[in-house]
Amino acid sequence: SFSTVSAVSETAWTSHNPTPRHDGMVSPVNDPAVDQLIVAASRGDTKARLSMSRHLSGNPLEVALFGRHQTPGTVAARLHLFHKLSAEYARVMARLEISHPSPAFLFNIVVPIVDFLAARAATAPGPLLVGIGGGAGAGKTTLSHLLAACLPISMATRQRCLSLSLDDFYLPKDERLRLGYKWRTPPGTHDIERLVSFVAALERKGGAVSVPRNDLGRDQPLENEVLDKMPNICIFDGAMVGTRYPGYDVLTRRIDFLIYLDVPFASLKQWRFARERKLREQSGGRTGFSKQEMQAFWDESLGPSIEKWVVPNKANADVVLRIGQGRDILGARRQHSRTETV
Repeated sequence: SFSTVSAVSETAWTSHNPTPRHDGMVSPVNDPAVDQLIVAASRGDTKARLSMSRHLSGNPLEVALFGRHQTPGTVAARLHLFHKLSAEYARVMARLEISHPSPAFLFNIVVPIVDFLAARAATAPGPLLVGIGGGAGAGKTTLSHLLAACLPISMATRQRCLSLSLDDFYLPKDERLRLGYKWRTPPGTHDIERLVSFVAALERKGGAVSVPRNDLGRDQPLENEVLDKMPNICIFDGAMVGTRYPGYDVLTRRIDFLIYLDVPFASLKQWRFARERKLREQSGGRTGFSKQEMQAFWDESLGPSIEKWVVPNKANADVVLRIGQGRDILGARRQHSRTETV
């Protein structure tokens, strides 16, 4: 493991430049034509496969992770992995209640990350710890669940993969209130002792591991999930994942690879409010904040926390994905990290 601190030397942004959609945005994801092309290529259409080679070389994430050079077998390998993961991808997205999941999202985002991390995990001396950071509503948890489900399928030797969140380490609400925190999110609202203990457990060889879980809708801890064996891969998401703030830096130093989802502040606010509204509707008002409570939460805690404690973590990431208002990947940047003794 190493401390993911940017060494400033980094590649330039790589951006995807397909034909603009009607709203003026460029996207390799939310485009039905690209979806159809990928599906056709995965079914063996020769012409579609030739087109996929050009498409692949323009995928910003593909370029950031693997460079611009492609071998003759690159497209075939990516399409093979796409086909292999399709059923699990559809199952996870359905469980997350995301209707009509885009094949291009699987091919352009999930497949390259899975392929890259699978190679890292195969040679890791211990559990591979992957961090996913970014503001509330950026899509961290969705990506975490997809990677945790797809990585074991992609590897020749089936690996145990765990998805968890920094949200699972929130202190109980009554304890936060006692400590003077009206809202969750900022430093101090998490159980740092449990976080440190979990990170330490990753260094043990074999044996059971206890994983904290939390019900965010009801804002209360759940019973721990007990795994009989240590996972081979751990996907750890959270707004403050990647921070060097005292206590939380224990996690950052252990992370093997950090992905940061860079989303405009206005979009984060829009998506976060929409998520809370959906939660209220689904529960009949039993869980989630009211519109007024959500506004207060954003103004007093979430918004300021993103600006102060989340955005700076972009500099610590190994890969930064720049995401547009339409949840499109507009660009990707690979940052070179260095080992640092703290």
